Amino acid sequence: MSVTQFPMMKKIIFVLFLSVITTSAFAQPVSKKGEAYLPREGDWAVGIDAAPFLRYLGNFFSEAENPAPFADYTNDRLVITAKKFVKDDMAYRAGLRLNVFSDKNRSFSPEFSVDPTNTTVEDSYGRTFTNFTFSVGVEKRKGNTRVQGFYGAEAFLGIGTESHKFEYGNEITQENTNPDRTQFDLLFQDDPREITNISETGAFMKEFNKGVEFSAGARAFLGAEFFILPKMSLGFEYGFALAFAYTGNSEIVEEQWAVPVGGDSEQFVTTVTDEGGSSTFNIDNDITGGSLFFTLYF
Repeated sequence: MSVTQFPMMKKIIFVLFLSVITTSAFAQPVSKKGEAYLPREGDWAVGIDAAPFLRYLGNFFSEAENPAPFADYTNDRLVITAKKFVKDDMAYRAGLRLNVFSDKNRSFSPEFSVDPTNTTVEDSYGRTFTNFTFSVGVEKRKGNTRVQGFYGAEAFLGIGTESHKFEYGNEITQENTNPDRTQFDLLFQDDPREITNISETGAFMKEFNKGVEFSAGARAFLGAEFFILPKMSLGFEYGFALAFAYTGNSEIVEEQWAVPVGGDSEQFVTTVTDEGGSSTFNIDNDITGGSLFFTLYF
């Protein structure tokens, strides 16, 4: 074979390679065992983020640590998403997050007494979070090969609350104006601030009630899936959303021994401080939280 024939051989190999890829992607959607690749009327589907699995496979070819993959959410709101196919080419889709969280941390401080004592009293810090997110929509699909496109629309609603409460064993009195009390770090859901229950002025926090968070909107979406195995696909989704979000005023309740506003002598004072809320309206493109997602049909 002459040297001049090598470029022609490369072209032939390249064409054959493309043919294999094309045949794989657009072959009839039935496996050698007769299993259907595509979803059918009556099927359900659940999606998960594909990134941990792709990262896991990629690390096989490197010396990086390779922990087992995990089934992460397809979005950053921790919403479980599912679909129900009412036709071969149409599905209802819904997402839900319902989080009710409560915990309490306890600590002990020396008990105040006129006479020396070795006893202690209990201080506590309790948190309560509530998060509810719900979405519902309709999805239409197009394509009869292992590559399917889809599009549709959905509406969503979200509500969140957050409160922090403190109880102390030693009371503030005229005999004990600055009692021994435990200092706790406030642990918020999303607030990046690092604050404690004892202010720089010596006030002790009793409550921190975050403003109610409310969000609502509508979204149009467009995406595609490649069915790598029967009833198992790898896909992506883009969206165009219109959303409104509102955060109410937060309220902070503190107590201390101090001179009240307009007063002339120190006494027990309770202070209520409001922090302003916010509201936003946004129209923009979006993408699912995972760059790619796996969907399992059954």
